[in-house]
Amino acid sequence: MSNSKDSAEEARKRLAEKLKKGKKVTIKKDGEVDEEGKDDGIEIPKGKLAYQWYENDPELLKEEKNAMERFFPHFQLEKLDDGRLFWHGGVKTKVLNPDREWYLQVIYQNNHPDNTSYGGSIRIYSIDPDLEAMAKEIGGIPHMLVDENKHLYICTARQQDFHASPQESSSAASAIAWAVKWITVFELWLDGKVTTEEFQSHTF
Repeated sequence: MSNSKDSAEEARKRLAEKLKKGKKVTIKKDGEVDEEGKDDGIEIPKGKLAYQWYENDPELLKEEKNAMERFFPHFQLEKLDDGRLFWHGGVKTKVLNPDREWYLQVIYQNNHPDNTSYGGSIRIYSIDPDLEAMAKEIGGIPHMLVDENKHLYICTARQQDFHASPQESSSAASAIAWAVKWITVFELWLDGKVTTEEFQSHTF
């Protein structure tokens, strides 16, 4: 049994090294990967795996940049350590405090464009003010979403409002516009002009 495990482990190591070095590896007719690279199967094409949407669709990235340059030229584009792109910059609603600026982080998910969840594949986090701290202070904030790391982000759009087709895709610029709407309603809620029920529902 031990010899069998060791043999399988060695085979995996050899396969990993071949893939890293771009050496010939084939796939048999039954779907099994053949590290020997025999000619009776289809050879895995050379090239890198593309996990990020912008690698698969550079034209969409160009369109995203154009939209942001047109509507939010002061936002900056950067990349997280995990490869996700994000924009960051400030917006002002001038509802409660004309001098108050909200500093936002706008993060594309790997599967952008996608509308299988609220907010779609673009998540917007408020860096300043810190909504998580504010939620603890006031006992919660309606109409927020929670990511896989338990961090709050703004519920910008319903699934059906976020376009995710090859013909039409919602952009970061659209998501920021929705976020400004959310911030406006949030500030009106803080001021007592909007009820919690109205805020929590899709009234606006």
